[in-house]
Amino acid sequence: MLRTILSNIKRASLLVAMGSMALTACMDGDWDTPASIAENPAYGNNDIEKYADSRVTTVNALKQKYATTIKGSKCVQITDDLQLQVVVCGNDLGGNIYKQLAVQDATGGIIVGINATDLCAYLPVGQKLLINLKGLYIGGYGTQAQIGALYNGSLGRMDADTWEQHVRLVEDSWVDAVADTIDFVAGADQLLQTGRIVRIAAATVTGTGTQTLAPDDGTVSLTSNCANRIINGNSKLLLRTSTYSDFASLPIPGGKVDIYGVCTIFNGSWQILMRTESDLQTSR
Repeated sequence: MLRTILSNIKRASLLVAMGSMALTACMDGDWDTPASIAENPAYGNNDIEKYADSRVTTVNALKQKYATTIKGSKCVQITDDLQLQVVVCGNDLGGNIYKQLAVQDATGGIIVGINATDLCAYLPVGQKLLINLKGLYIGGYGTQAQIGALYNGSLGRMDADTWEQHVRLVEDSWVDAVADTIDFVAGADQLLQTGRIVRIAAATVTGTGTQTLAPDDGTVSLTSNCANRIINGNSKLLLRTSTYSDFASLPIPGGKVDIYGVCTIFNGSWQILMRTESDLQTSR
């Protein structure tokens, strides 16, 4: 009887030890990201294939194709099987761009309206994308070229699920696109400059009210919770800053500055959207 009891105790001890070893092995293995996850990120549609034929369009070609619609502040659904291969050049990291992405290729940039926040978590500046355009809408919001969805008969933001079905995150080698910067020219065609990163060198910024970029104290007239500051004395060239941005409380610079940001246009007024505080630099 005693021998049987001792035998059962040994067997139970062995099973506990084996279970502990198995648990430890599983825990150790969990520290390594499975290859399938690394190769197929959870965000977006990994079934989208990279086109290598005439179905690949450029940002400029797309905007030229729908130029009348865009400049007429109308919208239309894209029915052709087309793909953009682009790179993210602006997102909501600094809180100044809201529910939008700016993407560009070597030919130009365009805004993508998405009804989602914290896009920067998956779509940092420099991330390359494949965007399947078929089924999405394109048009003009105040003549600003934008990709989105139909909302109350006009152009609006697409929902997050729709966006994720139309986009794939890809590696650097997949797409030949860079988030480059061009010098802003006030007289240039809006389709060429908008949606991409521009630079205004040795600029002056002026504004009334509290001398910060975007005060929320009633001293400045706001539009959609944004303050417009005049650049180089041109009332049609504005530094547009949200009161919710991380740099809203920055003082209006007193000297010459180099301004970087996403260039947009709204009913004839150029608007520069800084992405982070580092987009405002002292001129040297």
